[in-house]
Amino acid sequence: MKLNQLLPGFGGGDAISNFALSLQGIARAWGLESAIYCEQRHVHPAVEGSCEDYRRCPSPGDPSDITLYHYSVGSPVSGFFRGLRTRRILVYHNITPHEWFRGVHEEKMRALWEGREELRSLAGVPDLSLGVSEFNRRELEEYGFSPTGVLPLIADAARLSAGPDPVFMRRFGDGAANILFVGRVVPNKRVEDLVRAYYCFRNTVAPRSRLIVAGSMTGMDRYTASLRALVTLLDLPDVVFLNHVTDAQLYALYRTASVFLSMSEHEGFCIPLIEAMHFRVPVVAYAAAAIPETLAGAGVLLREKDFAAVAELLGALVSNTALRAAVVERQLPRAAAFSRETAAGRLRELLRPWLP
Repeated sequence: MKLNQLLPGFGGGDAISNFALSLQGIARAWGLESAIYCEQRHVHPAVEGSCEDYRRCPSPGDPSDITLYHYSVGSPVSGFFRGLRTRRILVYHNITPHEWFRGVHEEKMRALWEGREELRSLAGVPDLSLGVSEFNRRELEEYGFSPTGVLPLIADAARLSAGPDPVFMRRFGDGAANILFVGRVVPNKRVEDLVRAYYCFRNTVAPRSRLIVAGSMTGMDRYTASLRALVTLLDLPDVVFLNHVTDAQLYALYRTASVFLSMSEHEGFCIPLIEAMHFRVPVVAYAAAAIPETLAGAGVLLREKDFAAVAELLGALVSNTALRAAVVERQLPRAAAFSRETAAGRLRELLRPWLP
């Protein structure tokens, strides 16, 4: 029996690719054959050996096999998935509403709109459709998918325990208060609100500090230019845009972070929140989309964007040892809930009708 996975692309270190690798490890531990298939033009050169061209996936396939399709963007892989005769499971990672990219990246805006339309067309195709959050599952249900369920992402403790990059450890572990955000630099993440909150923090609470934004800027030239203009206008020399970072660099950022801050207004899950919790970094996040569900009472949830109040909160978490410890301790059980072992149990429960 095989449990194969289809992805529109495969990157180095992104949440969906890491999730697919973890699920592949779980399937193989169960004694199942498991391969990952992707559209090759969207595979990062550094991880080419981790997946194969989706056109090499057995088609239409054995009806006793299972195929998981990770959906996050429109792709020719959708048509291939539609034609399979295996048990078909769609795993929905969410698509950012296209309106966020109006006036910023028209091609991206069109691709996102087409991706949601393509998703609608797949309703009725899968035997089971899963959201990586309840927020995503509800979207699937609204689009006509049935039956549905939830299969959360995995924060693999073994992977996160790998060694940090020593250069980044020296660069950012200098005692300054580091406010960290990890995620793509795109409009829905509201990076400009991070900058505004940091302006208040640096000027009224902690002059010896920096804001670190670690995430891909690819294709976002117009948006990043506006962010850099804002940083210049506010005279903030300690805002650091790092673009894509390696896993080792990312682990160094988490280890040297004082607080993880998110002002994002659209997330289908937001795995960096869980990763920050794993590294015992207090999390402060704006309550939007799936973020309240992901935190589930852990961290500190913001109901409004009062930047001066956010700055005071960040200062308290940096300087008040007892408060910081209390927030971190409350976060640890939530981080543990996304272990590989928990995911394996959940996946087995979802697939029970079809597993030997």
